[in-house]
Amino acid sequence: MGASKCENSHLPFLIAATKFHSDAMNMFDRMPAKSKKAAMAGGGGGAAADHISALPDELLQHLLSFLPSREAVRTCVLSRRWRHQWRRVPAVRISDVDNFHSVQQLNTFVRHLLLRRERVPLHECELDSFRNGEVARWYRYAVSCRAQVLRVDTAHSADYSRLPETAIASDRLTRLEFGGVQLGGSSLDLSGCPKLEALEMQGCKITVEKILSPSVKRLSITRCNFELDSRTRVSAPSLVYLELADIRGWTPLLGCMASLSTAFVRLDDRCEDYCLHSYYGDCGDTVSCGNYCTQFYDVYADDCVLLGGLSNVTNLELLTSPEVFIVRKDLLMNPTFSKLKTLLLNVWDADANLGPLVYILRHSPVLEKLTLHLHEEPKAKVEMDESNSPDDELMASKHLKVVEVRYSKRSVLRRVLRILNTYGVPPEKINTERMDLGPFGSYFSFEQTE
Repeated sequence: MGASKCENSHLPFLIAATKFHSDAMNMFDRMPAKSKKAAMAGGGGGAAADHISALPDELLQHLLSFLPSREAVRTCVLSRRWRHQWRRVPAVRISDVDNFHSVQQLNTFVRHLLLRRERVPLHECELDSFRNGEVARWYRYAVSCRAQVLRVDTAHSADYSRLPETAIASDRLTRLEFGGVQLGGSSLDLSGCPKLEALEMQGCKITVEKILSPSVKRLSITRCNFELDSRTRVSAPSLVYLELADIRGWTPLLGCMASLSTAFVRLDDRCEDYCLHSYYGDCGDTVSCGNYCTQFYDVYADDCVLLGGLSNVTNLELLTSPEVFIVRKDLLMNPTFSKLKTLLLNVWDADANLGPLVYILRHSPVLEKLTLHLHEEPKAKVEMDESNSPDDELMASKHLKVVEVRYSKRSVLRRVLRILNTYGVPPEKINTERMDLGPFGSYFSFEQTE
């Protein structure tokens, strides 16, 4: 949630005051009944409490917005000054579900909370639940209260919480986060949210045909299950940052992203775009590969699935396991990376001619920094491709300043160095480092390139 300079300057005080009232509530709970009555009649319980209670209503309500809603409601017993403050708090936080004994108790509390609070616009809303929590109802309430930041993360549910399939319309929503929920229907249409800039989906079940947001600038999709029999299409023309990692199901089809600056993509054999035998995923072996490599590439045979949407990116980290063919097949559509300056790519010894590396070297005219993670995968036996032979015309970027090569065994290193030399990369620009790499190496920070 965006905060003004004034809010930021008061933040240390607000946090301290929030802790004070949390401690005060614990002390209040331990007081005898007579003492509680006296404290409430007296209006506060001490000079420190009176000092805080003297703050304007708006500041008190802002202070309470940092607490879980259950704790904010409990402050009503501190004094008459606090009795109704919780009703105008600009945040709803159902984030402490472990403090509820059952989903029935949680549903009852939230039902009364939403019924009795005044419908002031929400700066922030956090929703968590057990299985069978009334999350869809709470979600609709948050949207109707024009939440600026909305997080729905049902981490405590044993199953996906299904959200309404209707389009969202909000003139205030700037950030939307989903975790462990089911997103269904024909589309996740966010075109009615003109101020939305950040969309995050983690561990979700996605059965929508299209994800649409004209305004979103940051999109993160991680550990999600795409469970359609066709590809989900992503339309986010204003996107600046993309993270797509560790998905299951068909890789989503990325639309044009002309403003994309930075992208991180990691795909392994949990996605369905993999083949155990064929370089381009068309072996037809339904016994060992199942249906993964025999169903379809895309609705339109001349479209890229992934790389078309990434063709305007400036900084790219692209990691795939050797059996994942989607990148190799996309390269047949001849995408060009005209703005790419920084690239991290993993290379497998199973790809004898290092096809993706060779192609990107030839089609990235302004590439400045290349980082390679070299892996050996003795079990991978996909067929080789001859279309990107190192005998082709030299086309490596004239702007290339440095190549960082991280490897675990020298057999792959020798072949990579030979390719780089063939494409005119002088040895003095190549730095090699032997290190123990995991399946996909480690995350790479593009800030290191500046």
